Amino acid sequence: MDKYMEIALKEAKKSLKSDDVPVGAVIVENNKIISKGYNTKEKTHLITRHAEINAIEKACKKKKTWHLDKCILYVTLEPCPMCMEVIKQARIKCIIYAAEQQKHPNLAKPQLIKLENVEKSSKMLKEFFKTKRK
Repeated sequence: MDKYMEIALKEAKKSLKSDDVPVGAVIVENNKIISKGYNTKEKTHLITRHAEINAIEKACKKKKTWHLDKCILYVTLEPCPMCMEVIKQARIKCIIYAAEQQKHPNLAKPQLIKLENVEKSSKMLKEFFKTKRK
């Protein structure tokens, strides 16, 4: 087994202490571990505290950027849809996982309502990106 996956498995075991699902993650850049994380959803009572997100946040703090495009993520369980979106946003180039998700829960989608004729938000966003793209 890959040495980084072995470390991810050690991280996953930490989740068991708080009765969390045992998932661990390791982020590697240039064959060097830059962060590790494990599932702390039950421990923290926060829905976003998945192993991948915990590891990504630590990596971003360490690198002082959210651009992790040279990184590889090792995770003991195939990432859920929420984590996949965060992984994409962080621009992680590769995911190596051990176990497949057995199921993705069919969660009810919240109602989404867009207000009409509200231009202040759009204007603020356009002005922000206009200054960034100069």
